[in-house]
Parts: sequence; C-alpha cells; structure tokens
Amino acid sequence: MERPKYITRFVITTSVLLLLVQLGFSQSHYQAPIYKAYSRGKMDVWYDLMNSCEKNLNSNDFDEQLELISYYYGYTAWLIGAEKHDIAEKYIDKSEKIIDKLLIETPENATLLAYKGAYIAFTIGISNFKAIYLGRRSMKYIDKSIELDPENIQGNIEKGNSMYYRPSAFGGDKTEAIKYYEKAVESFEKQGLVVNNWMYINTMTALGQAYEATDQIQSAKLCYEKIMSIFPNFMWVEDELYPDMLKRNNL
Repeated sequence: MERPKYITRFVITTSVLLLLVQLGFSQSHYQAPIYKAYSRGKMDVWYDLMNSCEKNLNSNDFDEQLELISYYYGYTAWLIGAEKHDIAEKYIDKSEKIIDKLLIETPENATLLAYKGAYIAFTIGISNFKAIYLGRRSMKYIDKSIELDPENIQGNIEKGNSMYYRPSAFGGDKTEAIKYYEKAVESFEKQGLVVNNWMYINTMTALGQAYEATDQIQSAKLCYEKIMSIFPNFMWVEDELYPDMLKRNNL
C-alpha cells in the first residue's frame, strides 16, 4: 500500500507530527474507530469521524476540544504528506483558533503549548522557507512544554521530532531524539494509554524508525515486533516498515 494512505511522517526543518489528547481521550467513543481507520489507512473514514466529532462538539468542554484538535492534527499531517496543502492550511487555521482560545484560559498548559509548537511546525512543512522565522517560535513552545512538565507526552514527542528532523548543524541529533520518544512511550504505558490508541502506535513507529536510522537494528526489529504483537494488522509496519527493514539488513 502506498505511503500517502497513512498519516505518514514527512520531513520539515523543525518538528512534525505526532500528538495525543491525554485529557478525556481514553473516554471517547471515537477512539476505537479512529484507531481502526488509522491502522488500515482509511482516511476517508477518519474524515467522517472527525466531522462527526466537530458537529457534536461542546465548545465549553475542554476535553472535547482537545480531542477534536487531535483529529484535526492527524488529518492535517496526512494532508501535508499527500501535498494537499490548501486543505491542510484550512485545518491548521481551525486548530490554531481553538488552541489560542484555550491558551488564553490556561496559558501554562503543557499539552496545549506542545500543540501550538506542532501546528507552527505544520506551517513550516507546507513552506520550508518559513523555517527561518518560524523554527525558533515553534521550539519556544515545545521547550516551554517540557520545562513546565518534563513528563508531558506531547512535549516529549515534539521534542523528539525536532531533534530527529533538524539538521545536525542546527542542533539535530537522532540519538538524542530516541530518548524523548522512549520517554513518551513509557508515559503512554504507565498511564494505560495503549489500547486502540493510534498516537501510541504512531509514536512506537517513530521510535522504531529512529532506532534503524541510528543503526540500532536489533532494537528497531524488537520495536516493530512489539507493535505487531500489540496491534495486529497495523498495515504500515506489518506490510512496509518491518519487511523492508529485514530486507535492507539481510535479517
């Protein structure tokens, strides 16, 4: 299956993808069908579920707004990977309006700050030249998230993304990125945010790719095998990443 059918990871100068709604996410009846849509690369189903969530949103409910942001996030990531930039900009705008409103109410919420940094990074993903003036702004929010809450899942994921994708000349370090991905995965597991959770499995996948990129092949193999044992039929890993890694490394 072609990569654009997934919420794939795409290179931008500072930071990309991967966020989770911690507050209320495990309670939502959207969680299981969203995971199923993600695991099978069915972004048309994702779109319908996201629209249902948007239509039924209680704009006074903090958790519901965070949940909707997460669905916008996943869809925006897919749109950018598929080079559907005009539509992606629409969802960036929708998301940032909610994020900015919630940040006025809770300006030191680490999760919201991580979201803010990530959505700025999405804009860079659409126009790379904007990294010159938006890169530092994105990292300011991500670093603030980590400063306020070193265990924050979103902050650690985004910090890992930044370290992974930034050129080494500008502070990027793939080995250092692994530490942040591992910390995020550990937090998912400690908090019981694993079952039917598309963002947990996506973070695990990012970790596996980072292991392979740093020539930690056995760790990458074990990471992918763990994914397949917990989430059978996750097509991106099962049909693409894992067999390709075995072939490249003669395993």
